[in-house]
Amino acid sequence: MLKKVFLLSSVALFANAANITTLLNGVENHYQMQSDKLSISQAKNAEALIKAQYWPKINAFASLTHYSYPTALKPITPTDSSKLLKAQKALPFSRNIARFGINLSMPIYVKSLSTLAKKSKAMQQSARDKLKVDLLKNQAAVIGANANWQYLEGLKRSLNQKRRTLQTIYNITKTQVNLGRKPKIALLKVKDGLNQIKIAINNINIQEQNLKALIKTLSGINIKHPVKMRQIRSYKVASLLPIKPLKAKSKANYLEYKAQKEKLYYPSVTLKANYTKSYGKDYLSDKSVNSSYSSIGVMLNMPLLDMPQRKNIQKAKLSYLKSLIDIKKLANELRAKANAMQQQLKYIKESIRYAKENIQNQKELLNIAKASYEGGRMPIEEYLRYIDEYYASKANLHKVRATYWQTLAQLAFVYGNNFKRIVK
Repeated sequence: MLKKVFLLSSVALFANAANITTLLNGVENHYQMQSDKLSISQAKNAEALIKAQYWPKINAFASLTHYSYPTALKPITPTDSSKLLKAQKALPFSRNIARFGINLSMPIYVKSLSTLAKKSKAMQQSARDKLKVDLLKNQAAVIGANANWQYLEGLKRSLNQKRRTLQTIYNITKTQVNLGRKPKIALLKVKDGLNQIKIAINNINIQEQNLKALIKTLSGINIKHPVKMRQIRSYKVASLLPIKPLKAKSKANYLEYKAQKEKLYYPSVTLKANYTKSYGKDYLSDKSVNSSYSSIGVMLNMPLLDMPQRKNIQKAKLSYLKSLIDIKKLANELRAKANAMQQQLKYIKESIRYAKENIQNQKELLNIAKASYEGGRMPIEEYLRYIDEYYASKANLHKVRATYWQTLAQLAFVYGNNFKRIVK
């Protein structure tokens, strides 16, 4: 029981002590990344399987066969048969023959095997590139979710401040209504505003739970509040990361296409060896007889007509051509997206500056409106509008900052940047 309490306390302490680096490390070690690591292992195993085909195959065999006519236990020349008859020895011919032995087969030259080995290496590279893509994509999603959560927390703080302001107005208005200085409708309008704030806060709480679940899913870490983030460097323009696994996969498709052609147009050379021990009864004297013989040779196989293989070549070619088109399509989309986000970042930075100025302006306007309302020169509807605009300007700043982080994270992902060098 004590161990359980200690474990729960440690988890709670870890969750509270989490920072953005902790979350990014969590993404690296989470089970979703383990799946990509297994894909790399599978690609390595595929290469090992291809290389294993160069090893000889050795099989043991045994058979018992009945023939309708006496059959030789092994090939025998007429001269040897005559010698056995003169010596009155059993002839190696029988209707029932038991055979035991070993056969060996080993490729000497198969052009497609070396090409398929290169293909497996390309698939390994594709799997490694995909691991990096998935890692940075999930890290970007965590940063975006945390930024959005920060925005919601800021929005909630603004709403709570607004709620406290309206509650004060509500208490004052209620007293004035009871004294007959204000109509009851003024109190109802303030009450409606308070209820709208409560509904908005509940909606925010729902969205925060979704973001919390997303971060837990991607990093394996459960946090109670969004973590602080600070940009320490800007993103660096580099090659487009998401197309790297596609390029490696396209190379693998080309090598598959090449290997399929080699299977049709290149001969294969195979070493074959065999040892056989045969047992039976001489069909003349019914004496037991046994013999053994072996063989070794080289076999050349050259396809002359193989229509299914021609179709395999066509299929592999189409896969390769399609992969080239997919790379061009994705590259164009990513370049257009990256260029757009680069321009968006400039505008977002300007918007952050304007949003800060707007908060100051709205605060001054609210102070003027408050003095006018308290002096009886402004109706409550107009005063509430100034309150809404002030707190809306504060919420807008949080929203613009969240948009900045999300855009920055996506740009860093597209260019394959290390997030730990950008955010802290």
